[in-house]
Amino acid sequence: MSKSANTGYRAAGILRCFAAATLVLSISQAAPLARAQGAGTPPIKIKLNSLIGGDYENGTVTIAQPAPAGGLSVQVMSSSKDAKIAPLTPASLKIPQGQTSIAFQIISSPVKAPENVVITACAPSPSPNPCPSVATPGMLETEAVLALGANGPASVSMSPATVTAGSSATGTVTLKYPAPKDVSYYKNIAAFGAPKVYARTLRTGGAKVTLTSTSGVSAPASINVLSGGSSATFTATTSQSAASSPQPSSCVMGPSTMAATITANWELSASGMLQVQPQNNTSRYTSKTVRIDPSTIVGISHDGLVLALMSTQCSRMLKAGSVMFVKGLGVLDVGKVATFPSSAAFLSLLSHQQLASLTHNKTTGAPAGGIAVGVSSASLTDFIANGRMQIDFQKLGAVSEPGGPNGPFADAAEPNSEQPAGESPWKYNASGTSDHASFTAFKQNGGLSGSVSATADITNGGYDFLAVIQDDKVQQAKFTADAGVKLTVDWMAQTTASGQGIGESRLRMRPLFSGLVDGPDNVPFLFQIDANLIFKPGFGEQAAAKGHFDLTFKGDGGIDGSSAVNESLDATPEIGSTTDSAKAANGTVIAVNAPKFVLSFSTTSFLWAAANRLPTVLAMKAADFADGFEAQLGTHLSQDVKYPQPDDYFKIKRAAWVMWVASIGYAGAGMMAMLPCQQYYQTYTVNANIDKDMLGSISGSVPPEKDVEVFKKTGVSAIPSIKGCYPQNQASGGTK
Repeated sequence: MSKSANTGYRAAGILRCFAAATLVLSISQAAPLARAQGAGTPPIKIKLNSLIGGDYENGTVTIAQPAPAGGLSVQVMSSSKDAKIAPLTPASLKIPQGQTSIAFQIISSPVKAPENVVITACAPSPSPNPCPSVATPGMLETEAVLALGANGPASVSMSPATVTAGSSATGTVTLKYPAPKDVSYYKNIAAFGAPKVYARTLRTGGAKVTLTSTSGVSAPASINVLSGGSSATFTATTSQSAASSPQPSSCVMGPSTMAATITANWELSASGMLQVQPQNNTSRYTSKTVRIDPSTIVGISHDGLVLALMSTQCSRMLKAGSVMFVKGLGVLDVGKVATFPSSAAFLSLLSHQQLASLTHNKTTGAPAGGIAVGVSSASLTDFIANGRMQIDFQKLGAVSEPGGPNGPFADAAEPNSEQPAGESPWKYNASGTSDHASFTAFKQNGGLSGSVSATADITNGGYDFLAVIQDDKVQQAKFTADAGVKLTVDWMAQTTASGQGIGESRLRMRPLFSGLVDGPDNVPFLFQIDANLIFKPGFGEQAAAKGHFDLTFKGDGGIDGSSAVNESLDATPEIGSTTDSAKAANGTVIAVNAPKFVLSFSTTSFLWAAANRLPTVLAMKAADFADGFEAQLGTHLSQDVKYPQPDDYFKIKRAAWVMWVASIGYAGAGMMAMLPCQQYYQTYTVNANIDKDMLGSISGSVPPEKDVEVFKKTGVSAIPSIKGCYPQNQASGGTK
């Protein structure tokens, strides 16, 4: 290593190491003292630890042999002004006679970046000259590298993270390491060449951190972190005009939240963000809601979870966590987003109007590509911040399934039947309008065959849905179905030999009626009338049976907060004739869940709207194009509504519903409880629910885990009316 004749400082080129370590280096000069110690023993060495800039530390110079008579003077030098060397006493460094070491002090300055400082020691001291670049005969000399670390702000945090314009927030600046501590040390105040004179000097610790902020937010010019402290706080004040209300023509439909940046500087820099919302924020929409023009949609994947969009000012604003608002089609949560270049396949999907509006590269003239977006079902509070979402629909019109038999739902919502492996599935046909629905289902399995037919006549089949949202939380919700229903059911089952019962078998039919209903803001919901079936013939021997029953429903059910607004949901059962052979030992249960009024808001309602109102985006080429991005975007969230799971077979996710369930049983084969004697009985359940995932954030200390149960009522009747034969916990002929 070379040494300047004027300064004696060495240049360091060793990378910074922060771990505290003992550094020992030696020279190979063959001084008499070294020869006396034998090979491999350093005649002089330096011991020191790594140091954070601004701190101080002690080091030690050690010689192999005790100092001679009169002691041994030592000179210790630093290659950087950022690490000063000072004695621990007001005198030059000197190893006393008979001793082998002496301690010294290193006082460092704050540094902007890690630094390696070379510390050199030589004896006897050549003061006032520096240690020579090449040790002279009889002189001991060595060096070690001091790793000097950088300190400064590690983070700037704000509490609260979001404020209203005109209010304040508390900021906290936290350093990477504690601020420098106060230090007292001896400093040579004599002129160069004159005998050294040492005076005690006090250096005050702490850190003065300067602050800067972007427009709309003011913060103090600086704050002080106390000696040995790790953080300091400040107050940031926002101006009343720091944020603005949304403009009708803007992409962001909610309040224009401003993101202010506050930066802390002291050797290093760190920044924090403060979100500022406009005053008197009563915007209907959340700040993450982005308006997307339907004409910019190029394709929608077959499962509805990926949209391919043209690149526009608004579509480029989409990011993970955004909410897409597409007028006339629906609202979707945004997962991953990816851009894609223009291609022949992409351009072939564009209409003349879309081609005309396509932007081009200003330099090359090449057409712009697009944006692929992974989406999932949105909740109401994802896009509504303040306001009402009300759909009052009292007269239902006929609506056919979009796209016909080869449309987007040809394979998406096939009936599901739950039965053991190897059993034959249900076969059925069903039809429906807004005031009449019917189905006939048939199943044959080995020597057992069975069928169930039902008709439902509906009067006043409207409904009313209401959600009141304030400050991004649902304060009130209601779903009522003002309907009168006359349900008529006929069933038959027979076996050709004993032991041919099939146990419980379930059927989830395709909706009997479907239609789109536009709520406020031209946001469509999907209204459907469903029918489901549970059939449990438990014949223990060769038998044949058939039966008939009627059930009349009336009234409405709803929710207002957590209380039913109307408890007039009711049912009047009537059991028709059942053949004597139906009194087999194991009996039979027929349960019909029809009609079930369902109002859903999900990716499925979005697909229905697209199929009816923008069918080109679901054409085969367009859907295949969007499908191609699913691997890139990854699995986002599973599709809602279409595919029920066995553990929740008849559940419709992200929906509000009112349903009526009627069942007929005999000989203790009931759904609700075992009967102690042979007789017919009929049970019914009427209830209304709203899936919490449809609503979103619900006001209250303990939000529901799954559904908001609106209303539930059950009843039972039996023939003959023998109290001991009723299902357990039911009163004779009563309801609850």
